[in-house]
Amino acid sequence: MLSTAQSPTSSSYPIEASGWDSTQSFFVERSELEWNEETGKCLALTHSLRPGAMIFLRLLQSAAPGRSLPVAYHTQFIGVTANGQQRFRLKPIHLNRD
Repeated sequence: MLSTAQSPTSSSYPIEASGWDSTQSFFVERSELEWNEETGKCLALTHSLRPGAMIFLRLLQSAAPGRSLPVAYHTQFIGVTANGQQRFRLKPIHLNRD
């Protein structure tokens, strides 16, 4: 019996990230959102963030006319890249609507 291992699907999207960094200064930075079936959504930023910081991401390539709307995420620090960027895993923020 021949077994074939499938590699997880992975995609990269140009985004604009904004929020407040670890010094409480507002920032806007372009980056790449990496999405992988196994690891979820991740990105690397030049800004350092406080643990669990909330950031907003906006897709820069959108099929819809006009600008895409920003989406809020909580961040989880996962390491530093070889070129010194801070790497974060993103967790969606779920709003309670009563």
